[in-house]
Amino acid sequence: MNPLILAQADGLPGADITVSQVVNALAPMLGVLGVSAAVALILTPVMRRLALANGIVDWPDAKRKAHAKPVAYLGGLAIFLGWLAGAAFYIFYANLRSPDPQAFPLGIIIGASAIVLTGLIDDIYGVSARVKIGGQLFAAAALTQEKVVQDLVAASFNLINITPPDQVAYWVGTAVVACMVVGGCNALNLIDGLDGLSSGVTAIACLGMLLICAVASVREPTLIPIATIPMVICVATIGAVAGFLPYNFNPASIFMGDTGSLLLGYLCVASILFMGRLDNDAGLAPLAFTAAIVCFAVPITDTSLAIFRRKLQGKPILAPDAQHIHHMIRRSGYSVKTSVLIMYAMGLIFAALGVTMVVLWVQWKLAFTAFFLLYGLILLIGYRTSCKQMAQPQAAANRPIEAPNADPPAEDPPPPSDPPAPAGDGAHGSAR
Repeated sequence: MNPLILAQADGLPGADITVSQVVNALAPMLGVLGVSAAVALILTPVMRRLALANGIVDWPDAKRKAHAKPVAYLGGLAIFLGWLAGAAFYIFYANLRSPDPQAFPLGIIIGASAIVLTGLIDDIYGVSARVKIGGQLFAAAALTQEKVVQDLVAASFNLINITPPDQVAYWVGTAVVACMVVGGCNALNLIDGLDGLSSGVTAIACLGMLLICAVASVREPTLIPIATIPMVICVATIGAVAGFLPYNFNPASIFMGDTGSLLLGYLCVASILFMGRLDNDAGLAPLAFTAAIVCFAVPITDTSLAIFRRKLQGKPILAPDAQHIHHMIRRSGYSVKTSVLIMYAMGLIFAALGVTMVVLWVQWKLAFTAFFLLYGLILLIGYRTSCKQMAQPQAAANRPIEAPNADPPAEDPPPPSDPPAPAGDGAHGSAR
């Protein structure tokens, strides 16, 4: 047997998947990766200087924020421009290579722009949660126009021998898109609590989704045009994060703010949704969709536990606290860098699990069941942990997280006489 064969299965299209085939499927994306990384790498320090010059910074506190001095915002804008440059490169390159290329959906760019505008206004001026959700719903509407989920809904019903009317598929798909965009954006926003955490977790999730698309296109070459879109989204996101992360890893000199965290959540959800169009006779679309959600499981898990915990404690769902997974890891005595690396390892495990589902062509129903069993186990652990925390004195449960022993940013803005009150769960002024 060829040692480079990843999987063998009788009766499946492209049953022998080799490493070289996957690499060849990814090769056309190298330009997108390079352009997005280069633009983000160049623009991130520019955005840092701009933020410091205008006082657009995140002020530390003594409870939930792990940085010792004010740190610049606007990193999310550099990520967006890097991602946009990568997508533009693909559009230009695709038109050069083919007279009839796979068009990059305009709805993705419109939605990303709406998310960035919403987050940018919040980072600079501050807006209510309702306004931010309104921006997210506008972005979801832009994605809905691309009909990203209707085919998946129809395929899912077909698996149980039901053919829904077109209007039913449309409205169910619209609800799914809205829920996923709002949930995904806020899930990334919630874990944006340590230097480099949300950006690295996003890159790992996108890497898993990228490999899923590559394996799917090798197994079913007719899906290559459809798989190209989520591949471009993922590669451009990975590149933009790679250009931003050197400035954001501990000790961070710039934060992405809500602009970046909401954008990364939106891009991950857009990739997942477009995988719902990878349909074939073997039922690949539901499998790829489920596997992509598994790759994104770290933000989903942390958000679910936060909602679960706050409801048990009788707090509003949107009430901030210092009980997220990364907070608990920090209170266990680990440094910021080690805590982030532990979260990265969790992301890699879930990404590997999602890719394995597609490589082995696991039956969709089995994959779906396995995911929910794992998810249920995590919620059970979260329930037990929350009950223990409720039994502890509140002061001990919410004791301050010590600032990291790291050098402060090279440039510090002059502190105002009355600095604004920090908001959010994370160390970076997340929304909740």
